[in-house]
Amino acid sequence: MWSPESRKQKAAELRTIADKILRYRQLCDRFASYFPHESDNGRLLQQLRGKLEDLRGRSLDREKRLAKGVVKIGVVGLEKQGKSAFLSAWLKSEKLLPSEAERCTWSTTVVEPGEEGQFSALVTYYPENEFKARIQSYFDALEPGSVERWQGLTQAELQRLKAAFRDREGYDVDDPDRAGRKEQAALSELTEIAATLGEIKARLNREPTKITAASLDELAELIRPYIALKDTRNGNRPYPGVRAVKLVTVSIPVEGAMPGVVLMDLPGIDAPSDKARRDTEEALTHEVDVTIFVKDVTRPSLVRTELDLLRTAQSADRSISLKDRMFVVLTKVDLFDHPDENGNWHWALAARNFKEQGVDRIFPYSKVWVHQGVDEEHPVSRQVMDFFGATRPVNGLDQLKAAIERYLSGDVEALDRKVMAQVHTEFSEMEVQLRGALVSVKDGLSDREFERRSEQTFDELWEHVQAGEDPVGLLPEIRQRLSSFMDHEMSEPERLARAARADVRIHQIRDDLLRRLTPAEAEAKRRQMPSPGLMNETAVEIEMRKQMRERVAARIAGLGEDFRNTARESVEKMLREMFVSSGYDSGRLEVLLPPGNGGLITRIDALGRAGHVSESVVRYQNNEMAKADVAFEVLSRYFARQIVDILDATDAGDRDLREREMRGLEQFFGMTIADKAQGVSSSASSATPAQGPAAGAPSGSTSGSASGMLGQVKSKLGFGDDKPEGSGFGFPTGGPAVAAPKPAAPPQPATPPATAATPGVSAAPPLANASGPAGATRDWSKMLARVRVDVERICNFLEALAKHPRGLQKYHEEAVRTVHDSWLDREGEQSLRRWVRSECTRIWPHRFAAIQAEQERARADIDALEELFGGTSRAAHLPPSAPATPSTART
Repeated sequence: MWSPESRKQKAAELRTIADKILRYRQLCDRFASYFPHESDNGRLLQQLRGKLEDLRGRSLDREKRLAKGVVKIGVVGLEKQGKSAFLSAWLKSEKLLPSEAERCTWSTTVVEPGEEGQFSALVTYYPENEFKARIQSYFDALEPGSVERWQGLTQAELQRLKAAFRDREGYDVDDPDRAGRKEQAALSELTEIAATLGEIKARLNREPTKITAASLDELAELIRPYIALKDTRNGNRPYPGVRAVKLVTVSIPVEGAMPGVVLMDLPGIDAPSDKARRDTEEALTHEVDVTIFVKDVTRPSLVRTELDLLRTAQSADRSISLKDRMFVVLTKVDLFDHPDENGNWHWALAARNFKEQGVDRIFPYSKVWVHQGVDEEHPVSRQVMDFFGATRPVNGLDQLKAAIERYLSGDVEALDRKVMAQVHTEFSEMEVQLRGALVSVKDGLSDREFERRSEQTFDELWEHVQAGEDPVGLLPEIRQRLSSFMDHEMSEPERLARAARADVRIHQIRDDLLRRLTPAEAEAKRRQMPSPGLMNETAVEIEMRKQMRERVAARIAGLGEDFRNTARESVEKMLREMFVSSGYDSGRLEVLLPPGNGGLITRIDALGRAGHVSESVVRYQNNEMAKADVAFEVLSRYFARQIVDILDATDAGDRDLREREMRGLEQFFGMTIADKAQGVSSSASSATPAQGPAAGAPSGSTSGSASGMLGQVKSKLGFGDDKPEGSGFGFPTGGPAVAAPKPAAPPQPATPPATAATPGVSAAPPLANASGPAGATRDWSKMLARVRVDVERICNFLEALAKHPRGLQKYHEEAVRTVHDSWLDREGEQSLRRWVRSECTRIWPHRFAAIQAEQERARADIDALEELFGGTSRAAHLPPSAPATPSTART
């Protein structure tokens, strides 16, 4: 036999089990987050989690009923099925619970057995927020969201709600042909609430009201205004404020009642509002232990609302099947004294419908037979006798009360023990299964597993390929940006820009050199020489050429330095594209570089020298940059020696040797630099015929086709049309330069066209020789013209060298390309990958910090698992041949 204390004790035991199940389920959730859903461990944990959740739900369903210590019997059904009349007949008081021909019950009524001769009731009112939630469906039926205006519900507000409904739906809410039953019932309910809104608001949030009476009939009259909606005895007027009542608890003497048994009369679940539905569903979910389903046999079929009610009752307590805790009462069985047209009796059809739903505790019942006695002549009375196996007429109520008494005496305790045993058994089996599963899962959370995940995450961030799509990641971004940069760097506009930059430098060289080729400079050189009076033109020319050679060598080195700096600038831009502009998932290589105001080349070199990264990562760039620097330096020195040495060629044989060297350079570059230079000298010679044989060309020189070749070269290199560039470069063969006698009108020496055509250079008049005869001057024009032709030839060669694709442009592009290839060739990519992999936590801190936090969390979860299982789960599940070791236990 059950008792309130035993039920509460079982409830505490179920609560303990539910709490432990909750810990297990939380462990499943935490461990499941470490694995993909489609993995074996992920699927196993999801299955165990579902089982644990189901077991915990069933345990809690039973626990909240046992914790009350009482057994609550709820009477449910649709409206006007005779529920209140049935309870009144059971309690032998037709007046206790109101029963009318129309809808009358508003509040839930609870009947508790009390002491003999004591009749009392406790009226509980709604809190304001709960009442608002109960009437929300009325407002939503007319205008969704308008429940916030419930406190100002007046006739004007009702008209506004009707207008809002008409504007939304296009017809009036009180149109019987178009409006639905729900909307019409909502308007009716709101109208009645508006009529008694003042009394309702006055009762909300009020403390419970206790009512006492001397007799049962008196108590019935006193509680009627708190239960029934309308006073049917006085013009069917609404009871003021009844809608503010939540619960009426009646305490009366009940014949044969067992201590701790409570009856609940619940509102009809098919009421127009959701108030009755919510009250009934909440009672079934949280309070009712045994359900009495009242069904009117005038409608033997189970309608959808009744089927929903059966499902609600089933899901309310999943620990016990519905058939073990539901009784069905078929009312009004005496209304039909003949079967239907198919020969079926209404009550039998209703009983069969319930049996199809799995409910077999069915009791046909007639209120008339309870109060007036059984009509033995009625054909249904014989059928009811046969149904119960009785030998005398029965009204059905006595059989129901006897069955419930037997149920309360033995079945309740048996069901409680059955539920407890079932929960313990399932929990034990699931605990063993969970131990094995979680230990297996724990083995999958080793440090090696998180290293694998880090590597997988890095691969996704570095470079990964999706089916049918281009690779994505940081490396593809770097490749794409560097490819675009190289296309831009090797484009024709960039080559022309670099050539224009070289033109400025060469123009400065040309101006600086030609500015020195003046008679005053030649005269100054002669005066600086020992025995200046004996120095002839050849000696002065040698000194002038020596001076030009030194200055040209320095200027050529500066030109190489310019191209080296240009190449380094381009490399700097390329590295900026790689380290700064390229990014994926907020990660950039720039974060790996040391801070500083220097360029990227300097910062990368400092990173390698500081030992923060493997030398192999930056050695490519450093080596290639060094190669580029050496290449420009060697290039400058080589051309300084090869080209500038032509200034030392003071005789025909030496000049022929230099001409062959120039042709070798021409063959190296694949261009006609030597022919251009030869063409310049030939055109210069032909431009000064007055100089005659004294300015003849050396042996081995060619002048026939040089002019046409020169035009072709200049058109290819963008120099424009060929122009005369001064006098020839022939050397004098005879004695010193003597001063000419001063004529009456001394003619001005011819100005070489090259000098006049050279920007920024003006021809100075010959200076008087201070050491010669008085008034006599030396004529240096022929010597200066020869030197000027060689200087122009060198500058023209430098222009060709700077612009031709196989000249300095080639060395610039090769320097940039080799640095580019040093990062992105096979070995360079491998080194770059090793570097980025070792520093990935700095580049993508949000991704790898999450993995690190997950690893730390996994360790904490493993500790919690071992604590929950007593720390022996690992050893308990190891095979005999593999004893547990510290390393394996830690894994």
